[in-house]
Amino acid sequence: MSIEKKRKVLLIVSCVFYLTLISLCVGLTLARGIDDLPPVYIINISLDLFGLVMGLVLFASLVIDVQKTGANQKYYLFLLTTICVGLFSDAGAWLLDGVKPLRFLCVVDNYLYYVCNPAASFFFWIYVSSLVKKSSKWYKYLNRLMYAGVVCSLLLIVSNLFTQFYFTVDAGAVYHRNAGYPVSMAYALIALFSTIALIVRERKQLETYQIVILLLYLVSPLGAIILALLIYGLSLSYALLMLSLLLMYCVLNVAQGREKALADRDLALASNIQENVLPRVFPYLPERKEFDLYASMTPAKEVGGDFYDFFMIDENRLALVIADVSGKGIPAALFMMVARTLIKNLTLTGLYSKPGDILAAVNERLCEGNEMELFVTAWLGILDLNTGSLAYANAGHEYPAICKANCRFEILKERHSPPLAAMEGIRFRGGALAMEPGDTIYVYTDGVTEATNAASELFDLDRMLDALNQKPEASVEQLDTTVREKIAAFVGDAPQFDDITMLCLRYNGNA
Repeated sequence: MSIEKKRKVLLIVSCVFYLTLISLCVGLTLARGIDDLPPVYIINISLDLFGLVMGLVLFASLVIDVQKTGANQKYYLFLLTTICVGLFSDAGAWLLDGVKPLRFLCVVDNYLYYVCNPAASFFFWIYVSSLVKKSSKWYKYLNRLMYAGVVCSLLLIVSNLFTQFYFTVDAGAVYHRNAGYPVSMAYALIALFSTIALIVRERKQLETYQIVILLLYLVSPLGAIILALLIYGLSLSYALLMLSLLLMYCVLNVAQGREKALADRDLALASNIQENVLPRVFPYLPERKEFDLYASMTPAKEVGGDFYDFFMIDENRLALVIADVSGKGIPAALFMMVARTLIKNLTLTGLYSKPGDILAAVNERLCEGNEMELFVTAWLGILDLNTGSLAYANAGHEYPAICKANCRFEILKERHSPPLAAMEGIRFRGGALAMEPGDTIYVYTDGVTEATNAASELFDLDRMLDALNQKPEASVEQLDTTVREKIAAFVGDAPQFDDITMLCLRYNGNA
């Protein structure tokens, strides 16, 4: 199952779960009758219902946008779910209290309420722990204490079945606190101070806004716990915890917006740099009549891993390059810049006369320190403008399409060499092509042939050739435009998954 499908399933399941809890609370309230409920009960139940609605909206928002809390979102969701179950059980405790036929449900509901207290404290500890790097011994001991404490708390709750230590529900289904009730808050207080200690000790690893909202979450329910110990009939703990979670989400949202704005700015700068690095002024060298040349690139993201290049090596030789870096986004774009620079510099040095030798030298340099294991497919051609001789080498790239004068475009197949940066010590095969006046060569990346429509069909080589052969004598710019229009019509509204890059050259001869 894809990640997107899992998110949709989680969203549906969570909505059903929360709506069920809310419906049960509303149904029990209507069945009990509002007129029969004391005002303090109505206040508590109203707060619980409001908290459940907030929980539904918050959970759905988090599932829809998984980046709000980062990679540790699952701990936040565990905490949120536990608090929502606590809200439900709190509302149920008031609604079932004194309803003799439903005594069993009253007992179960109160046990559920008591379980949620240590569970919520434990999940918050886990969530905070996931935000910092932990290596010191004191944290390990404290973490063991937290795990042992939650187990002991749960065992004490289970033991209440026999000891009546925390509470009892009498024959009339009326709940009574017993002498051990304050002990039920012990783990929550231990977890509270332990988490504060962790936040204070590791504060340098946290942003200021994180410290503030985490401490607020811890401190705000403390007053509710004190009130619950002193005043029977007032339970604000879970409502305040939900409010704190909502505030936490809002602050994270604002922080994410700020970080996203910075990231968008950096991406825009990177895109602008990439756009200015690739040659985009056409016609290229308009005073040279031996050739017509046009190239374009449309990245799938703000920045791409594809690139093309062309430049004069000397007065009579023109270099043509097209390449595709594995991966997408900033890493691919950075690797692209390195590969492009190496290919151009090593071609211009004059140390290597053959395209295969140039790619071999580039390969050795790209393999150095390539810890991300990126690789580059590349096609490099060197055209002698006097003779029309085109020497080329292919490093795992797509086959070029050739159109002889007044004929049709056909794929020029040759034996591939491996991509650049895949392995050290590779020798790259070369080839040669005699171009006559009027001949056209078209090179491209796999973003052209693998453009995919909503039915998951590929644009493929046949459709690309059909587009080129629609009017093979058209200008090189018009050929580029025709292929792009055909791709756009084929793909429709389907998203673009790969960079689309093309380079087209027509040899006019040296007349």
